[in-house]
Amino acid sequence: MNMGKSSNNRDIRILFGEPQQSLRGAIRAALHREGYESVTDYDRAIPLREAINNTEPDLIVMDSEMDVGHADAMITELRNNKLGKNPFVPVIVTIWEPTPDLVRRVASSGTDDLLVKPLSPAQVFDRIKALVNHRKPFVVTSDYIGPDRRKDVNRESEIPTIEVPNTLRAKAKGEPVDTDMIISAIKDAQNGINDQRLKRNAFQIGFLVKLLLPELKKFEVTDDRIKTVERLISVARDTGNRMKGTQYEHVTSLCTSMIRVASSISDSISHPDSKDVDLLKPMAEAIISAFNPDQSSSEMYNEINKAVESFKQKQQKKGSPL
Repeated sequence: MNMGKSSNNRDIRILFGEPQQSLRGAIRAALHREGYESVTDYDRAIPLREAINNTEPDLIVMDSEMDVGHADAMITELRNNKLGKNPFVPVIVTIWEPTPDLVRRVASSGTDDLLVKPLSPAQVFDRIKALVNHRKPFVVTSDYIGPDRRKDVNRESEIPTIEVPNTLRAKAKGEPVDTDMIISAIKDAQNGINDQRLKRNAFQIGFLVKLLLPELKKFEVTDDRIKTVERLISVARDTGNRMKGTQYEHVTSLCTSMIRVASSISDSISHPDSKDVDLLKPMAEAIISAFNPDQSSSEMYNEINKAVESFKQKQQKKGSPL
């Protein structure tokens, strides 16, 4: 069941990436029949990427495995505001072979929907209808920005949801789309996303330090030790980069110190300086407190302890040494 042809559809700008010529032509023709007159299609990733950067699409439909790189990497850049002008544009990914690894990668990138090929035009129209009427709000963690992926939307969570601009919906409904208002709405949503990312990063720093300290006491150098230190450096850098111009800019020096100490530990991973190791916990606690002034330290540490225990249980089930 499709959306039905509407005069509003002609103003919706769609970028369509599909390497297979016959399928690309069939879907493009079907979209045109439904009134989508502003459809630009691409058979390669590079021109699609350029179009995302240089235009303002209302919807992106793309194959999971274009000629260069993967769709998930491109979507992650988009959601992190490193590609294009609107990090909240709806994205539908099409896929030929839904292997568990590929599905996980695509879902973790921040895509809105996933369609398995071969597919019919009706399936595409149904997905567009869902994005118009029932698009999921965004959530932010230390490694994910995108639509809420939780199956049970009624389940309690510490992670808030964020409503983001949806020009696809506005145009499909025939609502006026004012450029200045859209730019303002995108900026407001970006600020909300950035604020949540900083808080989730602070939590992640505490989580990683809690994981790392027991590892540093072990005689042997494990993969877990190396990966956790690398992740700690990465999260601290992302946090530092996101603070400019925010209310948390005064925390920059703490993150800089965390990067320095964690890098020092990384450089001497087999025998880290005990002074560096001793600094990890108080620095993590200071960063957590700075980003969560309204929450007690005990509440935050209880959440971190629960997260660490849950992570360890999952790792044990997988047979990991952690």
